[in-house]
Amino acid sequence: MVEEELVSGDGWISDDSSFYGDEDNQERLLSLSETFRPKKFWAAHKRNLNVYLAKSRNMPPPDLHNIYAGQFDAYQLHESIDDFIKRLPPLTTTIELCPWIWAANPHPRGRDRSGRAKVQEELIPKGTELLHQSLEKRAEIRTKNSHLVKGSVTRLLNQESESLKSSIAKLAEESNILSGKWMLFPKLEDVTRVWKLIVDGTINNRLGSGSKVATEQDGKPERLICVYTKDFRDTDDVLRVLKELVTMGLVNPGRGIYYKSDAYTYLDIYGQNAAEYGLQASVYSSQKLLASASLPQA
Repeated sequence: MVEEELVSGDGWISDDSSFYGDEDNQERLLSLSETFRPKKFWAAHKRNLNVYLAKSRNMPPPDLHNIYAGQFDAYQLHESIDDFIKRLPPLTTTIELCPWIWAANPHPRGRDRSGRAKVQEELIPKGTELLHQSLEKRAEIRTKNSHLVKGSVTRLLNQESESLKSSIAKLAEESNILSGKWMLFPKLEDVTRVWKLIVDGTINNRLGSGSKVATEQDGKPERLICVYTKDFRDTDDVLRVLKELVTMGLVNPGRGIYYKSDAYTYLDIYGQNAAEYGLQASVYSSQKLLASASLPQA
């Protein structure tokens, strides 16, 4: 049997070699250790998404899909709701860290199928043009019909408003921007409780396609929470989500809440300027929708 010749270490291994590298590398490591701040590290470590993902080895059911998977400012399927709230507390998370905190419905029938690709290239430019044309038409109606009684002019303006409303709805459909949201405004002292309930309802498929809460904003006594549905045209689904919010005790009967389409949001149609176009910023109000739902059907 032929003996294998061992390779000599001469010239390869030096008595001066170090586990920590050469002098330059040792100086670099010493510099890093001097500037290391444990408190700062662990404060950032608490917010590290991978830390929460590593806490659980349980994989979600294969039919669940989170559109915000791996996104720092959103709920992850591997974390509990309590861990999510601790990681991103809505009351103290600053707008510099993230303007919104998100949660998506991971169930197949609850997912939002709307697209966003055509927002900038189609919805906004065409919608802005529709709004501009409508303002010109409204001015023309007032000018040409100044001799008519006020009621007649108002009727013509209302017809233009309805035409604009239909045109925007058609454009939203063509652009596949169909989602909308119920808007809640809990007080600061109640925002964490309300957001926790909303997240639970969202991820367990009792509410709509998703939800979000605004982060800390100076001087505002309330926080906006949006509860999304897939299609603002689907009145049955919009009503279903509203009824669930009522069941959860999140709708004040005396005050009510409002539902707004995302198309209106992208077109900057808000309460302050909607009247210029003869529109309302919201598509539905909780009080009117619940009242109509309670009426006997013909």
